[in-house]
Amino acid sequence: MKMKRMLGCSAVFSMVVVSNMAMAYDFNTQTKNATSYTKQANEQVYKELDFGNKTAFTDADRGFIAPLLNNGDIDGVFSATGMNYMQDKKAPDSVNPSLWRHAQLVNRGGLYKVSDHIYQVRGQDLSNLTIIETDKGMVFYDVEYSGKALKASIDLYEKNRGKRALVGVIISHSHADHFGGFEGIYAAGLATPEDVKSGKLPVIAPEGFVEEAVSENVMAGNIMARRAGYQYGNVLKVNEKGIVTGALGPALANDKSSLPIPNKYITKDGETVKIDGVDFVFYLVPHTEAPSEMVMFIPKWNALSMAEDVNHLQHNIYTLRGAQIRDAAAWAKYINQTLGRWGDKVEVQFGPHTWPAWGNKNVVEYLKTQRDAYQSLYDTTLRYANYGYGPDEIAENAKLPKSVFNNWDNRPYYGNTKNNLKSTYIRNLGWYDGNAAKLAAYPDAERGQRYVEAFGGEQKVLDAALKSFNKGDYRFTTELLNNIVASNPKNQKAVLLMADALEQLGYQEETALNRNWYLAGAQELRAGGNVPNNLSTTSPEVIAGLPGDMLMPYLGMTIDQIKAEKVGNHVINLNLAGEKPYSIDLHNGVFNTLGDFSAKNADVSLDIAKPDLLAFLAGKTSLDDLVKGGKAKVSGDTKVLNTLPGLFDLSIKNNMNLVLPLQPENRIR
Repeated sequence: MKMKRMLGCSAVFSMVVVSNMAMAYDFNTQTKNATSYTKQANEQVYKELDFGNKTAFTDADRGFIAPLLNNGDIDGVFSATGMNYMQDKKAPDSVNPSLWRHAQLVNRGGLYKVSDHIYQVRGQDLSNLTIIETDKGMVFYDVEYSGKALKASIDLYEKNRGKRALVGVIISHSHADHFGGFEGIYAAGLATPEDVKSGKLPVIAPEGFVEEAVSENVMAGNIMARRAGYQYGNVLKVNEKGIVTGALGPALANDKSSLPIPNKYITKDGETVKIDGVDFVFYLVPHTEAPSEMVMFIPKWNALSMAEDVNHLQHNIYTLRGAQIRDAAAWAKYINQTLGRWGDKVEVQFGPHTWPAWGNKNVVEYLKTQRDAYQSLYDTTLRYANYGYGPDEIAENAKLPKSVFNNWDNRPYYGNTKNNLKSTYIRNLGWYDGNAAKLAAYPDAERGQRYVEAFGGEQKVLDAALKSFNKGDYRFTTELLNNIVASNPKNQKAVLLMADALEQLGYQEETALNRNWYLAGAQELRAGGNVPNNLSTTSPEVIAGLPGDMLMPYLGMTIDQIKAEKVGNHVINLNLAGEKPYSIDLHNGVFNTLGDFSAKNADVSLDIAKPDLLAFLAGKTSLDDLVKGGKAKVSGDTKVLNTLPGLFDLSIKNNMNLVLPLQPENRIR
C-alpha cells in the first residue's frame, strides 16, 4: 500500500504577529516541568502497549547471586545507585512510560548465573562482563568500557565465585564499550601487557577489529566522544528530568577507554578455538551492529551469544554519535543463518547487553522477532523508495507490522525507528532524494539568516515559534528557532525557548538516545555552550599504542595542511622502534606515507620510539634533548625535522558546541 504523498507541513501554519505573547513568556535557564501536551502524549503510551506483561522482569532477575559492590558506585566514573532511582515507581510526567519500564529492567545490576559455567556482571557499565568458567580457569567475553568498572566487576565475581586463572579473552566486536575496559584486567592482577603481547593470554577478536576500532575510536574519536557524551547522557544530571538509562545498560562509565591489540583473529566462518577444554565456534557477521563483529556458539552447553546483533530492544542502523551506517538486510540474514545452524540445539542466548533468554522455544522466537524487525526496516524502506518517496517521508509515514514493532523486544529504546528507516535509505541511496532543491541548500547559519530576513526579522520568528510552542508543536518550534540561533546565538529569548522546546521533546521520547540528545541540547543552549565532557577514546596511551600502519594515517589526519604547505616539500625516512620503516613525503602540505620502505634521497632520517615521536611533534620535548638522551638518532638535515612541531594538533579540544554555533577555536580557519 502506497503512502499518501505529504504536501508541505503536517499542520497548516498561519503567521500571526503576537509580540505581546513573547513579553508574557518566562524566558529563563531553569529546567521545566512537563507541559499538558507532554503529559497527554505520555499517558497515551499506556493505551498502546501491553504493560501487564511482566515476563521480562522475571527474566531480568533470573539467576541473581549478589548485588554490585559498593552499590555499583565508583567515584567520578559511575553511579549505579543514582541510575536505579526509577525502581518500583510509576513513570513521572517527564519520562515516556515505555522508556521508564525499560530503565527499570536494564538499570538493575549485580552478579548473575546465566547457566552452569556462565556468569554475568550486569549494571556496572553500559556493557555486561560475561565470565565463562572452563576446566581450570575462566574466559572473559567482552570487557566493558571502563577499566575501573571492569575491575569492580572482577572483584564482585571473585568475592562470590573465588579466584580463577584468566585463560582467555574474547572481544565480540569493534565498539569501545566492549574492549575499552581491558586495562582493568591488569589492575586486577589477572595478566600483564607482556602476557598479551607474547600470546600467553589468548585475546581473540574478529578479522578487521583493530582497523575498525581505530577508524571509529581514534580517527574520528574526538568528535565521536563529544557526541557520545550527549547520546549517552553523560552530560546530564541523573534524575527524572535528565538521564533515565543508556538503554543497552544503565549508562556509559564516565571514563577514558583503552585499546587492546588482540593476538588471535577469527578469519573464517565456523572457526573453532579450544580454550582450556572448551570449544568456541565463531561466525563472522561484518557490517551488522559493527563493521567487525562475530557471534559464537559453545556446543558443550548449547549456549549462543549473538554479540550485539540481538538485544531486548531495537538497535541502531545509524548511531547518532556518528559511525558507518549498518546493513539492516545483512543483520537479518545473519540472525536467520544462526537459526539454521543452531536453532534446533540452542538452550540459552546471552549477550554483552541486556539480559539472556532461556529455553529453545523462547530463544528461537526471540531470534525470529529480532530478525523480522531488521528485515522489515530494510524491505519497507526500499519498497517506499521505489515508489519515489524520500528518506524523511518514509521515516514519518511508513506503515510497519505491529506484531513486530509493538513487541517489547523490538521497542525503539536504543535505535529509533524513524532514524533507522531514514538511515537505511541513506545507506542504499545516499543522502540525496532526487529533489534538485536539496543541492542548493545553504548551511544552517546562512539559511537561518535568510529565513529570518524573509520572515521580517527575529521578533516575528520568535512570536511564531512561541505560538507553535503554546500549541504543543515543539518540533516546529525548534525548526523555527534554529534559524535565529544558527545566525544570531546572542538572541537569548530564541535560545532559551528552543531549549524549552527540546526539553519537552525529550520528555516524550521513547528512545533513550533521542531523549538524551534533546535534553543535552537544551542544557547546551541554557549554559551558553562548552558543556564539559570526560569521555575519551584517544588518550595519549592509546595513540602511542597504535601500530605504525595506523599511527601514520592518524598523524596525517591531525596535520594542519595550510601550515604544512608553508614549510615546503620534504621526504623523511622514519624508523620507529620495533616497527617496519616508513617513508614520509610531506608534499604540498599533505602527509603521505609508505610503509616498509625507505626513500633513497630522503632529506633526513629519524630513529625514534613512538611515545618520544609524539612528544616531539606535540612540542613537549626538543629533538636536541632526545638525541642527547639517546632516545633519537638523526642523519641528514635536522632543520627539516624541526619544522614539524606545531603542524600537528595532537590534543584537539573536546568541548565543541553541537547545537549552538561552534566556538571560534573550533571553527574552520
